[in-house]
Amino acid sequence: MVGRAAHATLVAALMSSVAPQAAWAADQLVAGGTTDNAKKTVSGTDTLTVEREATLDVDGTAITWDGASPAPGVTIVNNGTISSTKRGIDTKGDDNPRFITLINNEGAKIATDDDAFRINADVSEGVVTVENAGEIVSEGGQAIDFDSISSGQAKVTINNLATGEIRAEDADAIRPGEGGVVNNYGTIIANPPKADQKNDGVDMQDHAATVNNYAGGVISGARHGITSDVDVTVYNQAGASIIGRNGSGVGSDGTGTVVNYGLISGDADGVSELSDGDGIDIDLAGTIVNYGTIRGTGATGTKPGDTPNQSEGIAMGGGSIDNASADAVISGADNAILIDDSSGGGAFAATTINNAGTIRGENGFGIKIIGDQNDTLTNSGLIEGADGLAVDLGGGDDTLNVRTGAQFIGLVDGGEGTDTISLDGTGTFGGGSNFEYLNVEGGSWTLTGAQDYSGGINIRAGRLSVDGTLGGVLAVGAGSVLDGTGTIGSVTIAGTIAPGRSIGTLTVNGDYAQTAGSTYAVEVNAEGQSDLVDVTGTATLAGTVAVTPAAGTYKTGTRYTILSAAGGVSGSYDTLSSPSTLFVDFALAYDPANVYLDVTRSAVAYADVTVTENQRQTATGLESLGSGNALYEAIAALPDAASAQIAFDSLSGEIQASTKSGLIEDSRFVRDAINERLRAATAASPAATEGLVFWTEGYGAWGESDGNGSSADMDRSSGGFFVGGDIALNDIWRAGLAGGYGRSSFDIDDRASSADADTYTIAAYAGAEIGALGLRFGAAHSWHDVDTSRTIGFAGFADQAEASYDARTAQLFGEAGYTIRHGRASFEPFAGLAYVNLHTDGFSESGSAGLGFASDTTDVTYTTLGLRAATALDLGGMAAHLHGTLGWQHAFGDLTPTARAAFAGGSGFIVEGVPIAGDTALLKAGFDIDLSAAASLDISYTGRLAEDAQDHGFGARLSVKF
Repeated sequence: MVGRAAHATLVAALMSSVAPQAAWAADQLVAGGTTDNAKKTVSGTDTLTVEREATLDVDGTAITWDGASPAPGVTIVNNGTISSTKRGIDTKGDDNPRFITLINNEGAKIATDDDAFRINADVSEGVVTVENAGEIVSEGGQAIDFDSISSGQAKVTINNLATGEIRAEDADAIRPGEGGVVNNYGTIIANPPKADQKNDGVDMQDHAATVNNYAGGVISGARHGITSDVDVTVYNQAGASIIGRNGSGVGSDGTGTVVNYGLISGDADGVSELSDGDGIDIDLAGTIVNYGTIRGTGATGTKPGDTPNQSEGIAMGGGSIDNASADAVISGADNAILIDDSSGGGAFAATTINNAGTIRGENGFGIKIIGDQNDTLTNSGLIEGADGLAVDLGGGDDTLNVRTGAQFIGLVDGGEGTDTISLDGTGTFGGGSNFEYLNVEGGSWTLTGAQDYSGGINIRAGRLSVDGTLGGVLAVGAGSVLDGTGTIGSVTIAGTIAPGRSIGTLTVNGDYAQTAGSTYAVEVNAEGQSDLVDVTGTATLAGTVAVTPAAGTYKTGTRYTILSAAGGVSGSYDTLSSPSTLFVDFALAYDPANVYLDVTRSAVAYADVTVTENQRQTATGLESLGSGNALYEAIAALPDAASAQIAFDSLSGEIQASTKSGLIEDSRFVRDAINERLRAATAASPAATEGLVFWTEGYGAWGESDGNGSSADMDRSSGGFFVGGDIALNDIWRAGLAGGYGRSSFDIDDRASSADADTYTIAAYAGAEIGALGLRFGAAHSWHDVDTSRTIGFAGFADQAEASYDARTAQLFGEAGYTIRHGRASFEPFAGLAYVNLHTDGFSESGSAGLGFASDTTDVTYTTLGLRAATALDLGGMAAHLHGTLGWQHAFGDLTPTARAAFAGGSGFIVEGVPIAGDTALLKAGFDIDLSAAASLDISYTGRLAEDAQDHGFGARLSVKF
């Protein structure tokens, strides 16, 4: 096919070279402005020119081409008008060679009552060229009739440019002869004077010819647009139209090749009693490639002895049809494509159809093939038929290739024979009827509805999802996947089976077999749901089970049924592949009819991943809960050791043990208050006389204790007061009673834990001054109301544990000091001893992760050595003293308090608290002042410094004598 631009350039150059303005050695001339009525004869290399505004008007044939015409041959150039009562140009004789060129320029016209240009003898050697930019019209015969050119030896070219019109009012517009080529940019049309006229735009008769219809070109026939008795070749470009107004757009009683980018249409004119409006009608085998629109819009009547006429987009006897692009359309008022022998019998040849666009039968099939040829249909577009009938492939061993984008509206019938469906790409397929085999060649496909394939189903590559019912024996090849929630027949898995596409059940209505190297990809979730292969027959197992768990907390002891076989299970899987966590594994289990997937504990004990004693103890307690316990399962679900260690710390409840440390440390407040009061009683102050003395002391302190690596650091604060009274028993001894209230707070930020304790204390004390020797003794009992709260949180778990319980502290203490005076100053080396016993009641915390704690007793003994110093001052007549203390305290006993705990339903374990300092430096500085003869005030700072603890406090004591 000649390219449009190149062809147009060539023609324009040729026609301009013979334009009337150019110098031309004309043999014959009809001058402009004249009318010539004489008949003309040309031969040899004659030239006949009709100038612009000239008329050659002849009664009879206007121009006769007589005899041989060697190259360059005869040239006829028309710029005016040629008219005749018979033919415009006709031939005489059959001499060869014959070369002729007719140039009918723009604005020129050839109008005749018979053929406008006829060659009535074969041209066995030569070139016939028609270049038309004007109008060529015949009233009775063909506009151009080269039917007698039959040898195919001549080069025949008819070029109709964009301004050109070739028209026959009562015959075919063009008969191009054997091997003729028609290049059309303008209009070629055959008009009928009556309803039953059989006139075509281009009629090749019993010759093979080629038509190139370019953009803007229109070829229209009263019957067919283009037709041939033997073979037709048509190239119809985008923007071009070929129309059969009462027949086919393109028709051939033989074979044909059609490439279409524009419009090819076969219509019924609504006037004729008989019409068969096919877009393309090729009786024998054809080749059709379509990027545009091919349509049949209507048909009427019934031929004698035949069936009623139908209108197809394409009617053909076999060959190939490529509806090649997404925009390509083939449609028929009845069937879109009909393949037969033109009379409803079997096609002459096998047919291959490829559809990437739209094939639509408005009142029939999208595609209907008659006969027993082995046909192939490949669809990646839309095929639609009426009344639920999309495709009928007829007899023969046919193949339907379904590709990405394929849609079928209506039934797909494979017909008789052994027929195969092949899936490749991606999509959904609703199946067909009378297909024996289904092959999945690749991609991902979903099958819906009820489908049956007696020859079997083969998944050779890709994925097949069955959401309907699939009958037939199925084979899943290596590297391919079967999934879905439908029902299948007996199946052998060499690839992968994955029921559900999410969690679901795939039913096997038959026997099930997995071969070595195959995979069952099973999905499970923490709610106890899983995929299932449900087999009505037997199951023979091998290969791998690959587990994909959804996010969630998996409970050990959970059992999933992943395969059931009513006929029994034989064999077992070779491998289990599962993404086990630190503490959780999956395991397969079997019984005679089922395969189970169990959630089990791994070989890693909770305690195996701990790094501290408290973690180890807590982990042991948790392990004892066993599977099914929510807290046990929450730990089991943790992904790694670091997460587990955080959980164990959070769950340990060590605040309860550390609170013991704090309460024992707070026991010093009453000891210090009583010892200081007894010392003050021996000092030379008005309030230390032999009468009854009442006193009160307030205190406040804050401090912190470092953890030991197992327990975490604890901050503490305390505040309170004591009141007491004492009296001299004699010159040596003095005795009294005291009571007090205090509130302490303990915070362990790293464990999100805190405790508050309200403490009520009573004490009895006595002291003696024997010369410079001072002896001080006491006993105290304290009651504690303790409230604790801790926030428990780790991956996948959160809780709040709170508790209230009682505790009691009992203590005995004593101190001996020796006072050395030197002028206004005094020094007292001293030694002290205290025994402290703390008892805590048993209690239980709230919350699902709360612990139960047993009652417990903790004992600590303190020894103290130190030196006190004081010096007297005179402040405006008021006696005052500055005083200070340096000391060392050593503690022994239960220095690391513990708490015996247990989770509900679990075994007990012991958790450690923050340690009590073994050795502590004591610092004190203050002053006292005699406010009156009966009252004194003492204000002091106290510091306690140890390697892993420190405490700071202030106190004020007021003593009044009565």
